[in-house]
Amino acid sequence: MELQSDLWLDQPDAHDRIEKRLANEQVSPAEAALLHTFVDDGYMQFPIGLTDEFCAGFDADVTRCWEQRPHDLAISPPGPEGPLAFSDYNGPLRDPGYRIPDLHSFSEHARALYLQPTIFRMIELIYGQPAVAFQSLYFEYGSQQSLHRDPMFVVTDPPAHLLASWVALEDITPESGPLAYVPATHRWPWFEFEPGSVVCGAKVPPAKRKEHSDWTRERMQAESRDVQRFVCKRGDAFIWHAGLLHGGTPIDDATQTRRSFVVHYCTAANKTTRTANIRVRDGDDWQRWSSTTDTLIENDHGRGLANPFHAPRET
Repeated sequence: MELQSDLWLDQPDAHDRIEKRLANEQVSPAEAALLHTFVDDGYMQFPIGLTDEFCAGFDADVTRCWEQRPHDLAISPPGPEGPLAFSDYNGPLRDPGYRIPDLHSFSEHARALYLQPTIFRMIELIYGQPAVAFQSLYFEYGSQQSLHRDPMFVVTDPPAHLLASWVALEDITPESGPLAYVPATHRWPWFEFEPGSVVCGAKVPPAKRKEHSDWTRERMQAESRDVQRFVCKRGDAFIWHAGLLHGGTPIDDATQTRRSFVVHYCTAANKTTRTANIRVRDGDDWQRWSSTTDTLIENDHGRGLANPFHAPRET
């Protein structure tokens, strides 16, 4: 399926449009340079500057979540089972590979990054219209996730209206499993897991997943594409296109953390609600808690959807 996008930066005259915006002082020279890189390579990177105090406060918020285990915050342990209520988690403390979805509703520091002004400014320049952040993920360790494109797992309509940012909460070393990416793969056609669908859902058979892996590997070899690693300093930000192939590299030193914070965005007109599901204990069994939110968190710089699980529980 051919990559289809109505975003201005995906059009053939994108570079000319950037120069016109620069000439009209709608963007700064630094912003124009980042936008040019995004058009060609499918990503941009820049520092936002995080202090010792901020990062210590962020980690203190995470520690508090581990201590309090709120029922309306999810944790995703390593493995295929998916997120569950923090209050029902009884696994290892800060188990390598865990993630915390939607920490922005429980941490003022995560919320500050959720709507971080420089990042949000660049997101809205890419879209050319108002944006909304709609989910976040905190990582303490490298994800080691295989190469993928976000619309496979994060659904927006249309798929091209999905963007993501990644912020380093500490200096990232080569041994800690850095973010991996393959420049210029955002121009590839979409791989269809089902006719007309780019989503790799739970019902996609293993044979189709293997076909996708083979297709990705063969295309990389044919185009001589190499995987790059984002080894960076604390406070460095990385924004990528929905179509950019990315993942996580192997962790070579299990003692090293790779604290980072990811946010997904959509055009505000195309994302007004979000539904999420987590597992909750019901005696010796499990039930699914599904909840939807249209509540917005806003500041002077942007807007984002709240954690869906602040809504009343419905099972």
